Amino acid sequence: MNDHEDFESLAIVLSFFCMIASINIRTKKVRTMKKIGLGLDYSNICKDYNTVYLDRDNDDPATMKCMRGVLAWFDEFLSEIIEEFGYKTYRLNHKPTVNLSEIVSKRFLFYSLEKEITLQTYILHHEDNTYNTLPQWASESTNSLLIKNDEEGEGIYFYMIENSKIHQWLLNKLNDYSLDEVPFQEK
Repeated sequence: MNDHEDFESLAIVLSFFCMIASINIRTKKVRTMKKIGLGLDYSNICKDYNTVYLDRDNDDPATMKCMRGVLAWFDEFLSEIIEEFGYKTYRLNHKPTVNLSEIVSKRFLFYSLEKEITLQTYILHHEDNTYNTLPQWASESTNSLLIKNDEEGEGIYFYMIENSKIHQWLLNKLNDYSLDEVPFQEK
């Protein structure tokens, strides 16, 4: 073999390795960006109450006790997430930060037979930007937690990148609770 053939062989081998590396990088990026959801039913918090009947307008003492317990639990839990990850709280498509009390509220967490429930989405993240739609959040967010309320008012959903730090943290923190894996739907 002469130097020219050696150079061509080396160029082919290097080209092949670059192609493999490029495929691996793109595959890894797609794999690491997959969004996953975890659903937490309020029955995990109010173990002695049928949480199907949590109506925010109900002033029954047992209902009020359960709702106060859920509100207190979420206030502590979300405060811990914010402190642990340095997150700020935003609405999906609204730039100014919102107070944690806006998420930890009867209006967000519980159904009302008279008023129904307003489906809302909040994002906990570092960036000071907004997302116009759920698909935009899904494709552009990298280190955030999306929180959605349940249309029946029976629980809450957390969405994040699969196997991210926040995903692992939630799994460890909520180890004693029954969680439902829920697919991320861009609606």
